Amino acid sequence: MMRLWERALRRAGLPLRMSEGFNPRPRMSLVEPRSVGMASEAEILEFELADWVNPDAVRASVSRQVPAGIEISSLDLIRPADKARPQGVVYVARLQEACPDLPERAGRLMARSEAPVVRHRPTGDKPLDARPFIESLEAGPQEVRLVTRTGPGGTVRPDEVLRLLGLSPEAIARADIRRTEIRLG
Repeated sequence: MMRLWERALRRAGLPLRMSEGFNPRPRMSLVEPRSVGMASEAEILEFELADWVNPDAVRASVSRQVPAGIEISSLDLIRPADKARPQGVVYVARLQEACPDLPERAGRLMARSEAPVVRHRPTGDKPLDARPFIESLEAGPQEVRLVTRTGPGGTVRPDEVLRLLGLSPEAIARADIRRTEIRLG
């Protein structure tokens, strides 16, 4: 995704502000990187320009450079000191097979005060209480809508919440998990 945006910005002919050092790159970042293989309808890209360019011209020139299926829905000017700070992320997971008691499972999870998960890392397992990061959770028999809190203290991944709901690894692997919104603070 980063290569796609870097190429689009360069091809648009924008006066990009570059990093310093041996291998200068455009100063750009994705606000809330997503997991590999996860679909997204909401990405926020921040990039810096060396000179002022009309925002409408930026949007038009970059829109011509991105592949079909990628749409720039908005473009906002911010000062370099005002970086975006994500506060929450909305996910929707559609399951291949119905799970009739999924709404009850979601209710029980939201009623809990703790929801421990273990993240497996090369340096060792890391325990995490996922419950403080789950802002809301709604479920139907075949769909889960999850709003997570995010920030410097971390977040919870949607697959971890699906595991907490008691879904099998196979059901989670076959689910269509899609990020639909990033909420900024």
